Amino acid sequence: MPFYETPEDRAQERSVGRHLSKAWDVDIWSFTPHTTTGDLLLGRENELKAICEVKTRNNPIAQYETYIISRNKLERISQAAETFNTKGLLVVRFDDCLCWHDAQAALDYPTEVGGRYDRGDHNDIELMVHIPIEKLRKVKNGDYKGSTY
Repeated sequence: MPFYETPEDRAQERSVGRHLSKAWDVDIWSFTPHTTTGDLLLGRENELKAICEVKTRNNPIAQYETYIISRNKLERISQAAETFNTKGLLVVRFDDCLCWHDAQAALDYPTEVGGRYDRGDHNDIELMVHIPIEKLRKVKNGDYKGSTY
């Protein structure tokens, strides 16, 4: 199976991690590259607080009515969080804000077959969860309008 994560993706994850660290007063521990369950671990006082999947969307948050993500990805994050008795979070960086949603709770939203068609990879077509944009919660100080972040 092809691996699509790029060095730019890892740089975005580190940048999001720095922002979460300041906004939520947490330590950021990064997963090793090529991990398929989560991108960042959040901790405080050496205790794991959350496993985060970080996504980047190159559009403003209001451009679409829903945020679409792989159901399988949400299930993996939720399962890992349950295993380690912590929270599973989806964190999305849009052009104008940084938002989050509980991964387990997101599994309650409508699911449809969909995905990417631009890479010609049949694995990109799968069950996708449609999270209503208004259900995403903004990270405090998460306004990125005009930021190079």
